[in-house]
Amino acid sequence: MRSSTFIKVPARLAAFALGGAMAFAMGCSSGSNGNPGSGGSGSGGSGSGSGGSSGGSSCTSSDTKTCFKDGKADGPLKGYAWIALGMQDMLTDPTCDTDKHAIDSAHACTTTTNWSTSDSLCMSGKIPALPATPLQSDYDNNWGIQIGVNTSEPPGITLGKSYASIAITISGKPTTGLRAELHVKGEPAGQTYCADMTSGEAIQFSKFNQECWNGDAAASSKALSSDNIANIDKVGIQVSSGSAEIPVDKLCLQSIEFK
Repeated sequence: MRSSTFIKVPARLAAFALGGAMAFAMGCSSGSNGNPGSGGSGSGGSGSGSGGSSGGSSCTSSDTKTCFKDGKADGPLKGYAWIALGMQDMLTDPTCDTDKHAIDSAHACTTTTNWSTSDSLCMSGKIPALPATPLQSDYDNNWGIQIGVNTSEPPGITLGKSYASIAITISGKPTTGLRAELHVKGEPAGQTYCADMTSGEAIQFSKFNQECWNGDAAASSKALSSDNIANIDKVGIQVSSGSAEIPVDKLCLQSIEFK
């Protein structure tokens, strides 16, 4: 079973991992204007984790639509799933190994990921509140939780086509404050592109930039170039930390569709 993790470096960061066994590692992130950047993490995916019961998804994969089966993608994306979290964040789903323990900084996972549904990628857990006046270290250690998938297995093969938009369908909570996250092959592990997302709604790739929390202000110099759409090698969603504690309850990634 493959095991690999990206370790973050300072800058605008997001947690993306290669498919394989679960892992946990410390990382860094950048915040701006009181909003946390994403970053730092432990992550992974599993080729053999427990599929669990069906999550009720009726997804059918196609040349443009990715669906999931037992922690692996099928469609334009064909890699294994992974999760990622800050050092102060916790996941109770998926669980790790045969004892099915929760995943946090004190309980790293380097073996098998147990997914709770067979036809979606679900996560549950808790993101603590940031202090009233957060320091950079607060963002670094408590940036939030991500779930996502690699484009290929073994990792390294990119999306291979240039599309205009991406639509990510989810269920569960929270339903607001979510980000779609992309990584381009060959760029630094911590250099990712993000955009605010709503379940099922198409996001133009031109909306993705490296500092989406700054809105359009970052778009011109930090935008995902059209040339790099075909070079995307990871896709994920993120729940970011904020001023109040955020419970993550059966937040399930059901499909990813390109147009």
